[in-house]
Amino acid sequence: MVSTKWFQGLNNLDNFLEIRKKVFCEELNMDEKYATDFYDEFAFNAVLYDDEKPAGTGRLLFKDGKYIIDKLCVLNEYRGNAYGNLIIRMLVRKAVTIGAEKTYAEINKINKPLFEKIGFIEVSSGENNKVLMMKTGDVGGHCCN
Repeated sequence: MVSTKWFQGLNNLDNFLEIRKKVFCEELNMDEKYATDFYDEFAFNAVLYDDEKPAGTGRLLFKDGKYIIDKLCVLNEYRGNAYGNLIIRMLVRKAVTIGAEKTYAEINKINKPLFEKIGFIEVSSGENNKVLMMKTGDVGGHCCN
């Protein structure tokens, strides 16, 4: 069974940090400093569980006047189940419920189709295969379409 929980602040950091470290640091060989930053003090973190085991996470933060999705990751053994899609939809819905008209995501170009499927459009592209995507309004329909 799939379930989700919201976390905010550093008191619950280990609920999503373990997933980030496995994906970003162990799998993608990124510096461990990438797994957490000062935004975790106030960002909203969604954690998805598969049979009560943490499987994926993503966060929503307010930065430079924008609601931004980042740190989206799903553990390798749970990929292919549309969990990333569900987490993105949760984060967009959270942004809208707290007042966002637009939700942004700073992502690697390889993830662009996943975000486009949900209604995001590319706003700009930057260095290192990064793109800024934007979604106006809420998510409609059902998850994982």
